[in-house]
Amino acid sequence: MNKIFKKGIVALAVLTFLASCKKEGSLNANLDIIDQNIIKNKNSTDIWLDQNFLNPYNIETKYRYDRFEMALSKNITPPLIEQVIPAMETVRDVWIKPFETAGGADFIKRISPKQFVLAGSAEYNSNGTITLGTAEGGRKIVLYVLNDFDKTSLPSVTRMIQVIQHEYTHILNQTVDITPEYQTVSRGGYEANWTQRPLTEAYSLGFITQYARVSPLEDFAEQSSNMLMMGRVKYNSIVATLPADAQAKLKKKENYVVEYFKTAFNIDFYQLQSEVQKALFNISAPVLHRMIGPGVGYTTLTTNPSVEPNQSAEFLTTWNTAKAAVAAIGGAGRQLVNMQFIFGANNLLTVRYNYTNAAGAALQADADYTMAVNATTGVATITLNATQPTTTTYGNMNTLRPGVAAINTYLTSGTFRINWINQIIPGQIGFIGSLGAFYKSTNANSYIYGVMGN
Repeated sequence: MNKIFKKGIVALAVLTFLASCKKEGSLNANLDIIDQNIIKNKNSTDIWLDQNFLNPYNIETKYRYDRFEMALSKNITPPLIEQVIPAMETVRDVWIKPFETAGGADFIKRISPKQFVLAGSAEYNSNGTITLGTAEGGRKIVLYVLNDFDKTSLPSVTRMIQVIQHEYTHILNQTVDITPEYQTVSRGGYEANWTQRPLTEAYSLGFITQYARVSPLEDFAEQSSNMLMMGRVKYNSIVATLPADAQAKLKKKENYVVEYFKTAFNIDFYQLQSEVQKALFNISAPVLHRMIGPGVGYTTLTTNPSVEPNQSAEFLTTWNTAKAAVAAIGGAGRQLVNMQFIFGANNLLTVRYNYTNAAGAALQADADYTMAVNATTGVATITLNATQPTTTTYGNMNTLRPGVAAINTYLTSGTFRINWINQIIPGQIGFIGSLGAFYKSTNANSYIYGVMGN
C-alpha cells in the first residue's frame, strides 16, 4: 500500500512537470471544411428547414454531405440543394399533416425522428437490392435517391413517403410494442432470403410485399405503410384477388394494425389512411377509368335508379321501362331492385340485376359483356358476349332478358366516357363509396351513375 502511494506521488510530480512545460498555440484546421453542417451563415434552404421542421417539430434536416451519416463501405452521392425543399415540402404535406389531422396537432412533436439525413443516390447492396431509407434507434431517418425525386410525380412521391411511413412505424413500435400474436398470423412464412421469392408467393402466404417476409416487425411496418399509401380501394382490390387463406391472413393483419393505432395512440387508422390519400390526390387527382378492375381498384358500381334523384333522364326512362317489362313477364310479379356492374379481369364486365320474385325472394340475373376501355381517354365500348356461362344466375337471365332488353340496348348502342360525377353531385372522389358514372359519349346529359366499391 505504501509503495503504491509513493508511486502515485512520483506520477503526480511527472504530470505536474509536463503541465508546466505545455506550450499553447492556435489549431491550424478549418472545421467548416471537415464538417459542412457547422453552419455560420444560413442560406434560404436552411431558413426554410428551420421554419418548417426545426422550430415547429424539433426535427433537424441534414443535407450537406457528411460521410459519417452513411455506411462507410458504400458510395453515396450528396443531394442537390435544389431538391431539398421540394422533397421536404412533400414530407411535411403527405406525412406530417395527415398524422396531425388524425392524431392531433402535437402528435409528431411528441413522437418523431429528430433528424432527417438526405442522400442524393441509393445505397446499393450486394444482394442486388437498393436501400431507399433507414431508421436508427428511433432518432434518425435517412432518405436516399433525393436527386431523382419529382414532387409532381405520384410514383416518385409514393416511393419516398412509403419509406418514411415504414421507418416511422418502426419508431412507433419502439414507443409501444406490437401484440405478440401478430407474428402468429403468417408463422412459417418468414424468409430471410426474401429477394429470391416472387411477390405472388408472398401474397399467397398472406404478406403484402416480399420484404414483409423478413420478420414480424418488418411485416408490420410493411402492412401499415402499404395500407396507408395504397388506400382502401387498391388494398381491398389486391386482397380480393387472393386465395381465401391469404385473404383471411391479410384481413387479420389489417385488424391488428387498426387496433394497434387505436389502443396505442388513439388514432383512427382509416381516417389517417384517408388523409394520406387526400394529400396524394393533391399531387395527382384519381382517374376513375384507371382505377377499375381486380387488383387495381374498384370492382363494382352499384346503381338504384328508382331512388337516386340525380340519375339522368334518359337512363331513368330506360330503367322504368325495364322495371315494367320485368314485372309483366309471365305475370309473375318480379320486381327489379337495382343493377350492378362487376369489373372482372381481361375486360370482363358482368351486369347483375338484383330482383325479387312474386314471393319476395331475392334473386340475381347476370349477363357478361366485354368492356374495352381506351387507356388515354377513358372511353369504353360495351359488347354483349355471344357465349354466356351456364350457372344459376346466368340461367335466371334467360328469364329476365326480354324485360331488360331496353337496358341492354342502352349499354351496347354507343360508347361511354367513364368518370366521376362530383361535378353534378358534390362529394369526395377516389374513396370507397365515391360516385362514378358512365356518360354517353354523344350526350353528356345521359349517364348511369352509382356507388363505386370493392
